Amino acid sequence: MKQNSKRVHLVAVIIFSIAVLSGCLNSKYRYEETMNSEILDFEEYQTAVDYYNAQNYREAILYYELTLARIKETIQPGTSMEYWIKGQIGDCYITTGNLDRAGAYLQEAEEGLEKKDNVNMLGSIYQSEGIYYGNLKQYDTALMYYEKALKYADADEIIRIYRLMATAYANMNMVEKALEYCDHAIELGEKQNDAGALANVYYRKGSILASEEKLEEAKKCYEIGMRYAAYYWKEDDIKVAEGYRFLSRASVMEQDYETAYLYCRKEMDIYTSQNAAYTYDDVIVNIYNNIFVCIYTTYILGKKFNAQINPNTPFKKYSTYSFFSDSLFQVVH
Repeated sequence: MKQNSKRVHLVAVIIFSIAVLSGCLNSKYRYEETMNSEILDFEEYQTAVDYYNAQNYREAILYYELTLARIKETIQPGTSMEYWIKGQIGDCYITTGNLDRAGAYLQEAEEGLEKKDNVNMLGSIYQSEGIYYGNLKQYDTALMYYEKALKYADADEIIRIYRLMATAYANMNMVEKALEYCDHAIELGEKQNDAGALANVYYRKGSILASEEKLEEAKKCYEIGMRYAAYYWKEDDIKVAEGYRFLSRASVMEQDYETAYLYCRKEMDIYTSQNAAYTYDDVIVNIYNNIFVCIYTTYILGKKFNAQINPNTPFKKYSTYSFFSDSLFQVVH
């Protein structure tokens, strides 16, 4: 029975699907001030940003492409903002796992902005390229791009870049180095009183600690991150929901599926209360996947599930479960 329990736990960890997030929104649009204000008023562009912020990257790609088409019709092509948007499309393709297309868009964005010598936008593109090479497991190249990004970074962006470097080092099994960069980012964030950046760094540090099975320390980091997120945004913001997702993962690792279920419910409550909640359908599907795994795993382990299941849960709406095999701790942003 003990061996079967371990096998069931392994299956649950692999199946426990998550929406890929986070931290990608910090400072991501700080360069809009350098863009043509006419483009910022495009309905297509505004819709693309709304979908991007909602983590619905497939729809974001569609509307970014529509924005590019409109730019070609109404504005002289080859401008900095056109290359910037191509970089955004590449960023979206990273998150959806289409690395071939991501690389093509990012390369075009990099070459175009380097020719334009647009230092304001280049730093962000270099960060995205670092993330791209990190997903290709070419971590040395990823770190090279992060170092290039640091040359163009303001203080708030340095925090994000340190966090990205921590991810690269963690994936290289250089855990102490990874935690060192997390601590550098935390120190800088505290000096700047940047609660939003601190939320993301504590989430990342918690994930690194969880990968080392230091779950109590990891959960403390998640909880600190959630407090910063609630302060910087609000208590029902999706960044707080992200913290509940991390806590539910830790509970799965502890084989406490009932607690994981309760965290999933809290995450779900936040997402379904958002304005334009339909933009979060992909995330909501993943949460239902996780709820299903928690309930089903408890059942096959022969344990009693004491948590009350909401009878109004619309499982039929999201009945096509799409189980993923993403690494439990790999978060590309």
